[in-house]
Amino acid sequence: MGKTKNHLPDRWTDYTPLGKRIPGTRFIAFKVPLKKIFNSKIESWQRFSSADLIRDVQAQKEELGLIIDLTCTTRYYSPEELPESLHYAKIFTVGHEVPSDETIFQFKCIINRFLKENSNNDKLIGVHCTHGLNRTGYLVCRYLIDVLGMVPSDAIEKFNQSRGHCIERKNYLDDLMCGEMRRFGNPMDAPRIPEPRPIYSHPPRHNMPRPMYNDPAMDYNCHMYPREADWQQFQQWKPHPYHYGYQPPSRNPNGYQPPSRKPNGFQPSSRNTNNNQPPSRYPDTPQDSTPWQSASNDPYIRHSATGTNYQKN
Repeated sequence: MGKTKNHLPDRWTDYTPLGKRIPGTRFIAFKVPLKKIFNSKIESWQRFSSADLIRDVQAQKEELGLIIDLTCTTRYYSPEELPESLHYAKIFTVGHEVPSDETIFQFKCIINRFLKENSNNDKLIGVHCTHGLNRTGYLVCRYLIDVLGMVPSDAIEKFNQSRGHCIERKNYLDDLMCGEMRRFGNPMDAPRIPEPRPIYSHPPRHNMPRPMYNDPAMDYNCHMYPREADWQQFQQWKPHPYHYGYQPPSRNPNGYQPPSRKPNGFQPSSRNTNNNQPPSRYPDTPQDSTPWQSASNDPYIRHSATGTNYQKN
């Protein structure tokens, strides 16, 4: 039987809720707090909510200013439960895998931005994943190594002592000890990612990519944006030779015409009985039998209704 949506995280009760501040830094690690819906599955002395987190940090005579959530889900707790003065950032990080360069870069950007805006205080940066150990320990140690220039073994040792548990994942430890540093000294070498924003806010409309589609008028394998495709179609457009007077061909290949709906096959007749003259606008006025002549070739202009001649000046 599959797990329910509100099942307790695996081995969550095996780890202490909160560590201590890493000496010389503002980092403090803890496991993910759980909302009240999980209380029925945990003993009262094992519960750890967002309110418990704030209280335990204050018990250490510290103040929490930022929480970085590294879990790959939003079902454990809601940021709305946190105080309004406490900043919250979400980085979806997959477990059991070494975080990507984009994740590392975003983690550093969030921390540097917070430190710059809070240089006049000593608020802590709380980091947590599910257990507050492996993903949390890797990214915190990566910051200590790459930014603060700490020796990898010293960074790992400091984190383990402050958290109260040791980093377990061997691939994390191997990358910290033997992997290359991610300094991103040149801005062109750094991955391009958007600035950190609250998880529940919408990105600006101008930052949202335009939808892509296949343009059948061009290349079927060429993905183009709508505006560019429309402009190319407009440049290649040519008017039809019968654009205004064009009539589509009949859909009846045999030329069959349905019978008239008028009784006895009645068809309206033309009011013009003289084929040499165009129909008059005044059908009740007597028509002249003289053929229609062009005003540009005849010195006299003949009125079609009265037959009166007017001399051309």
